[in-house]
Amino acid sequence: MSKLSYEVDDISPTRRAIDEKLISWIEAFLGFFGSHWLALLNFVNFSIVSGALLAPALMSAGLIGPGGILFSSYRLLCHQLPFRSDFIFGYQVAMCQRNMAIYISMFLAGIGFSFVRRTLKPLSWRWYLMLITPMAIDGFTQLFGFRESNWTLRVITGTLFGIATIWLAYPHLEIGMRQMIEPLVHKQDTEGQ
Repeated sequence: MSKLSYEVDDISPTRRAIDEKLISWIEAFLGFFGSHWLALLNFVNFSIVSGALLAPALMSAGLIGPGGILFSSYRLLCHQLPFRSDFIFGYQVAMCQRNMAIYISMFLAGIGFSFVRRTLKPLSWRWYLMLITPMAIDGFTQLFGFRESNWTLRVITGTLFGIATIWLAYPHLEIGMRQMIEPLVHKQDTEGQ
């Protein structure tokens, strides 16, 4: 490990050792996250979808308390209006149809991205705006009371939004994470010699 340079000479060797250890841990964390970010984000999207489906399954199994707590926690992500949501096992899914479509499509697009991560170019902002505009139109016309959307439109527009978001963001993340971990890998290689 390279020695840290200090502007003040009166820093104790103990403090220097602690600082070097802290930097080593931060570098290890950044190296791990930079190498595994895609799996972590896919796991987050999978967990969001799974939890939304687990809430009604728990309630159906008689675990009303845990299911209700899980259901309530999804209010942070969704309005949970019953007439815009699906029901399984006789209980409402914890997210509306549009949000379920968004997170399912983000999870599946993230899995798909793992196969093309080195070659897929980011979606242009122009195409991104075109792909998310249907959801904006559907959502805002519904919000302002001009019309009521149906489950088909909510699922299609949510899916377009989810796929477009992954296509826009993940190639940029891939480039950024590679740039972040390259110096860390190079440093480990030079220290190992």
